[in-house]
Amino acid sequence: MAWLDPTECTAARDYLRQGRPLEAAKVLLRSKNRDHRAVRRLLVQVGQELVAQAEGEVEVQAWTAAQATLRLAAECAALDPRGLALQARIDETLAEKERLEQARAQERAKVAAKIEEARRLVALGEFDTALRILTQLPAADARDVIDEIQLAEGRFGQAVDGCRAAVAAGDAGLARHHWETIKQLSPRCPQLQRLAGEIARLAVQDNGSRGAARPVSDRRQRFFLEDQLVLSEGEIAVGAPHDEQVQLPVLGRVHRRHAVLCRDRSGWQIVVCRDRHGRPCPMRVNDEEVEVAARLQNGDRVALGDPDREWVFRLPVPGSWTAIWEAAPDSEGGLFCASGYPLKRAVLLADELRVQPVAPAHLVLKNIPCSGVVLRWGSSGLEWATEGGQGRMEAPGITWSPDDHALYLPGQLLIESHWDEAERLGRMLVSPDAGETMALKFRPWNA
Repeated sequence: MAWLDPTECTAARDYLRQGRPLEAAKVLLRSKNRDHRAVRRLLVQVGQELVAQAEGEVEVQAWTAAQATLRLAAECAALDPRGLALQARIDETLAEKERLEQARAQERAKVAAKIEEARRLVALGEFDTALRILTQLPAADARDVIDEIQLAEGRFGQAVDGCRAAVAAGDAGLARHHWETIKQLSPRCPQLQRLAGEIARLAVQDNGSRGAARPVSDRRQRFFLEDQLVLSEGEIAVGAPHDEQVQLPVLGRVHRRHAVLCRDRSGWQIVVCRDRHGRPCPMRVNDEEVEVAARLQNGDRVALGDPDREWVFRLPVPGSWTAIWEAAPDSEGGLFCASGYPLKRAVLLADELRVQPVAPAHLVLKNIPCSGVVLRWGSSGLEWATEGGQGRMEAPGITWSPDDHALYLPGQLLIESHWDEAERLGRMLVSPDAGETMALKFRPWNA
């Protein structure tokens, strides 16, 4: 008697009358009375309806939907020969579709690898080999890349010819312009290094006044790294700009030789000089008056004469005695330089100078396209090294050599990244404006 059947049977019959066997199956499969005779009969009926629905889905080639429908039918009741045959057909068809998709994916991967190889060869300047690889690919996959490389090949040839002509004509500026185009098109081609050396030799003739660059071989040499003054002596006199014996000229009401920064095995100390009357020059360290000397610690604030011209002494890299001397954020202090524009920072180079995109570093340059640049004193002078990137020094009158790591004045260190995709994305998060190349410029003090 139907009125004694479980309530889910009534719901399932309603769904079947509406032509909705999926909903009927879900209601019955959730039943707590699966062993009830009425529930079992309805499950068999629903299973047959689902097999019929799966057949209709196969007719319109909805293979995945048909597979899901047939699986639900098998949960309702064991499939009969008709359902089993349909299941075998669906499984075979889907397996073949998966095999074809895997084959297509493998073919796409092969095409992508060939295109990547062609681009790598273009970066090396090997355009002909790159084009030969691409012509072996299906035209639909390679047409756009072939057009792109053929256009780049034409521009590359024009830039090489233009650079050589400019070098022959003695026009270093125009040669450099063409060289940058070559570098953009084929950043690792052999011509780049050869032409860079020729352009560097030309640069000595710029404006008829610049002599050949010289390596930094004496700790007494002062120079600028971008807008930072770098000093390497163990004793650095601080005082007025017009005293030739002062290595660190500061602006303000200071004596000719106001104080001396001294480096020893224990770090740095600042020694007070005396004026012409024998009195100690006014100096305060962390708001305490100093008349003889004070040992400097990281973060100490030093006032020389003017209270509104305060300086901060920093040791930003643990274990390194290379220090930073910079104007306090709320100070009017400045360093005198030949350009007349006051600088705000000097580097007191002891052992090494580390430039990195993130701290700890002596100088933080977020856009630098490598893990770091290090300047170190070696047996022959100051040398440079790059970490996580490639660098080369360009200087007037100097032919670049990969074995030459001397720092030349004037000169510029050209840095190129060696980032993989993950590193590139990480650097973009740190500095969205970071590029893959950078030139660090070095100038002598008297430039």
